Amino acid sequence: FFSVGLKMSSRIGVVYIHLVLLLFQICYVSAFTNVLDASALQALKSEWTRFPESWKGSDPCGTIWVGVTCSNDRVISISLANLNLEGKLSADISTLSELQTLDLTSNSNLSGPLPPNIGNLKKLTTLNLMGCGFSGLIPDSIGSLEQLRTLSLNSNKFAGTIPASIGRLSKLYWLDIADNQIEGTIPVSNGTSSPGLDM
Repeated sequence: FFSVGLKMSSRIGVVYIHLVLLLFQICYVSAFTNVLDASALQALKSEWTRFPESWKGSDPCGTIWVGVTCSNDRVISISLANLNLEGKLSADISTLSELQTLDLTSNSNLSGPLPPNIGNLKKLTTLNLMGCGFSGLIPDSIGSLEQLRTLSLNSNKFAGTIPASIGRLSKLYWLDIADNQIEGTIPVSNGTSSPGLDM
């Protein structure tokens, strides 16, 4: 009888340990941000000399990172308007494959060019960089943001010509590129096969 009781107790102990380990694994997985998303935000942070004080640790979705919104373990929105940010926009931001909103409005000390691979953000619907200090050309790849509805690049230091690829943004509802050093015309649809915006 003692031997049987000992075996049952041992089995219960093993089952208990397995349940604890399973619970730990579930908590571990659910608590942490997608690895690529976490890496992208860390790269973004490393390019900035001024960033939100709450951006600490390595788990943007598991802790409070001001301006970062997640769905499960994926980053879907970065909204950091008027936070006196300073630095450049890391090319690693292109790995945020679920990002829908990028709003850096009125951070005049954000500078440098937009990374060409910003066109990889295929789910982006809102790109608002109004009142920043970005410069250089508006990358042609911006025409690859096929879900984009709002594009505000006004009041920066962009130069060159308006990329014709903007004409491929069939879902675009709002476009503002005023107060830059750019020239050319906005591509408007003429009913032919040429890409252009519906005005």
